[in-house]
Amino acid sequence: MTTNIKADTVAGMSPRMAELLADVMRRGSSRVANPNPFLADVAIWRSAKPGRSRMQQRAAFLLELVGLAPIEITAGWRLAGEHLLFPIWGPAFNGQPPAEWLSRLAELGVADEQVTAVQAAVRAWNFHDADNRPLPASSYYALGESTADAARGLGPVPPDGFTGRYTPQSATVYHAFGWMENHSIRDYAKVLRLGFGGIGADIQRSLDEADVSSADFVSRENFLRAGLYVCQAGCLLGRRYAQAARTAADAADSPDDAQRLTRMADACERVPEHGARTFFEATQALWLAHVLTCGEDGINANSLGRLDQILWPYYDADRSAGRLTREQAVEIMEELACKLYLDYDVQAITLGGQTADGLDAVNELSYVILDATANVGAIRDLSVRLHRGSPRPFVRQVAAMIARGGGIPFLFNDECFIPALADRGIALAEARDYAPIGCIELTIPGKANPHAVSGWFNAARCLELALFDGCVPSTGKPVGPRTGRLDDHRDFDSFYAAYATQVDFFARRMVYHCNRGELAQRERGPLPCWSVLTDDCIAKGRDITDGGARYLYHSICFMGTADVADSLAALRQLYFEEHRFSADDLLAALRADFDGREPLRQLLLHRGPKYGNNTPAVDELAARICREFIALMDTMRSPLGGRYFVHLFTFLANVGMGKTVGALPDGRRSGEPLAYSLSAHQGRDVAGVTALLHTLSRLPHSRAAGASAAIVEVDPALVTGQAGVERLTQLIEAAVAMNVGQLQWNVTTADRLRQAQTDPERYGNIPVRVAGYSQWFRLVDRELQDHIIARTKHGAVE
Repeated sequence: MTTNIKADTVAGMSPRMAELLADVMRRGSSRVANPNPFLADVAIWRSAKPGRSRMQQRAAFLLELVGLAPIEITAGWRLAGEHLLFPIWGPAFNGQPPAEWLSRLAELGVADEQVTAVQAAVRAWNFHDADNRPLPASSYYALGESTADAARGLGPVPPDGFTGRYTPQSATVYHAFGWMENHSIRDYAKVLRLGFGGIGADIQRSLDEADVSSADFVSRENFLRAGLYVCQAGCLLGRRYAQAARTAADAADSPDDAQRLTRMADACERVPEHGARTFFEATQALWLAHVLTCGEDGINANSLGRLDQILWPYYDADRSAGRLTREQAVEIMEELACKLYLDYDVQAITLGGQTADGLDAVNELSYVILDATANVGAIRDLSVRLHRGSPRPFVRQVAAMIARGGGIPFLFNDECFIPALADRGIALAEARDYAPIGCIELTIPGKANPHAVSGWFNAARCLELALFDGCVPSTGKPVGPRTGRLDDHRDFDSFYAAYATQVDFFARRMVYHCNRGELAQRERGPLPCWSVLTDDCIAKGRDITDGGARYLYHSICFMGTADVADSLAALRQLYFEEHRFSADDLLAALRADFDGREPLRQLLLHRGPKYGNNTPAVDELAARICREFIALMDTMRSPLGGRYFVHLFTFLANVGMGKTVGALPDGRRSGEPLAYSLSAHQGRDVAGVTALLHTLSRLPHSRAAGASAAIVEVDPALVTGQAGVERLTQLIEAAVAMNVGQLQWNVTTADRLRQAQTDPERYGNIPVRVAGYSQWFRLVDRELQDHIIARTKHGAVE
């Protein structure tokens, strides 16, 4: 991780915060020195007591982990708490551990004769196969050549795609999971109001008042007793930090340090066991609750949600009572931003949007958090919700932050996503409370099991199969329905129907595997901590994996929009209408990856219309394929009654899954990355940024209840100075009015990125928008760097 902190990054920060930020950037993800690599493994073993159900074991694991975890009070910090540790399961622990490993286990109270029991507990926890290889029950990957067998119930397919071995021969059409971990927003506001002690009291009351003879009491009791372990863990976490801070305060070398540590101890004695009373206590409670929840299922995309709404009552009360200045609040938010900074975690914060009654939700704290984020410069996941009534000063400050580069914050359009959610069964008032989870995936904080990224669907592969009668062109092996070759179709409508048949065939099999994953998790992977912080799990006495949440849905990533649209447009115009080449010529060229057929490739590249240039003929095809896939998913249901929402989003899979797709009729070569999400294929949006926005406005964002995504690349010259910020403000407001769902803005030049690629140590510390998240350019792998460089950098507003 870079240690080069620019002076302007910390210009608005206190010396204490500047030093904390520098320390965080030096340490990167090495937040706590781990005194023993087996802490989490021993916590698993201790939780696996006879008589405990798997749900109770998972909850007890948190309690054991909190009791074993190192409690470190790092110099200078006012907020206490570091992320907990995870099982280290690996090949070396599969056999007989060496003597030094036995010694480390002995430090945690594990005798030599108990090592086998620890190994067995960890193996069961992680679902290892007979060869001790990780095999998560969540992973049901479907390769095209095996989907028919898998759909007949012959079991999951080996996860070639998961390990990155993408090749055209694998015929990957989709990946399906159905198992939900992390990628969530828990009800942190509930912890701030009640504390884990209050939540535990509610659970105990439910147990005390229950009719033990009722048919569902046994299952309810199982869940509720697991919930009590979770609440005990939350209370213990605060107490341990309080004790450590009190001890440190007693030994402090200076009055300032003693005061800082005493305040920390006072706060942790209060929260998260009891409800918060002040803005500082609320922030401390939220952070420790977040640490606890990440201890259950990992840090990745476990997000905080609408921070300006959650913390607003405490900020407003403190400001009104004169207990807090704006500057003090900014510093608290700066410190929280530093706590959130890891190599990759997308622990997202959301600002703005609307209230439950449809009014604008921006408040003074929204600006405080923007200021803190700008000062720190290291937090890489901040979302802003906008609508037609968003205050101009708020939009302008957002634009000014974007103009600095790095792609933060990224923007979500309430005008699109609230209707998309409300039309699919989310109560309007609760749809207005939506928040993006990590990259772009939408949830209703504390009320939903969204199964974010439950499946990935590669539409470009379906197009390729439609060209070749359902066969993999590189092998001739049939994997999809036999819908004819290109030359079997007399008109474009007939060929489009073949493509749609391929999509329908594979989409149904993807849903089958997602449904298997949902049922597998209900049996094997409960999430009691997440459940305790989700409505209506306690009231129902059901885990979130067992239908306890108020809302249940799976979200499917649909990729290949631009590539399929460009290919269909080229076929319609150049083959079916103008007859510029024969089907045999095109299919032979595609099989050969255009080797020896460059004139045909250039014709396809430059004569066919291209998505992203405000060309209705191709844009409407893009809208059609998205709209029809969403309509198909709208007909699907999961075993627990969940719906299927659609992400018009690729994350990084456009690179990996692009390797499975051969050459296409748009002139794309075999194995090249697909276009990112709803962005144009890299380098093809040549008509300017306003043309791209017009293209995006034609897509069905208001039907994509999982959210949509597009990255707009602009040259810094476009947004330089006050005039540039005003120009970007107008572009953002225009996009909102045009019903463009979600936008991420990258401000950089291709030349600057090539310089960073050539000399990463001197020039690589520039933040760029990658795919739903931002990263220092030098930390992005070479393949992704090339993809980012190839994306069009718009330099003017037409």
